[in-house]
Amino acid sequence: MLFKNKIEYTKGMFVEIYGTEIKKVRLVLRIITGIAVVAAIAFMIYGAAARGFIMPGDFFNLGISILMALLCTFLPNLMARSQMKKCKKRGLLGERTLRFTEHVLTMTYEKEGRSTDIPLELTKVTEFDNFIRITIGGRSTFLDKKRFEIGDAAAFVTWAEDKIAENAEKEEEALALEETEREAPALEDGEAKTEESDEN
Repeated sequence: MLFKNKIEYTKGMFVEIYGTEIKKVRLVLRIITGIAVVAAIAFMIYGAAARGFIMPGDFFNLGISILMALLCTFLPNLMARSQMKKCKKRGLLGERTLRFTEHVLTMTYEKEGRSTDIPLELTKVTEFDNFIRITIGGRSTFLDKKRFEIGDAAAFVTWAEDKIAENAEKEEEALALEETEREAPALEDGEAKTEESDEN
């Protein structure tokens, strides 16, 4: 066994992950909603000065702008809550143990006492502040950096990146071999036709 890790999906984990992933988007949205709030206040003040009273529509515009700003602030929390509901439906909550060998990931659900062996066809590894996400066969699995029982986070990330490069190289070799096999019959046919023309 190369690495052993324990993980339990929590709302805090998903808040950290989504907060990191949409950091740039949230920054842009905060700027836009901030401008919208300032503009709504400015129009309200200007309208009140011009008309002598504040119209209900001014309050509505300001309220919508503030609501959008709050939504932007709490977006990772909302996304995390939604993800936790999905995990609950799929039975993915509760502590699990991940054991890594050179070619297989064994995932054990401690509460249920069941295990699943997954071929280690790693395609992506992403490092967050407290967690690591790996992608295997289009599905994501997470590791807790603080809960490595064998190995450590830094060594795991380096190993995973090497594994991804190795898998990519094998895939390229397989594609090259497949292309060579497709070209071989065409070459044989060409050689056969050349021999026939020489005989004639």
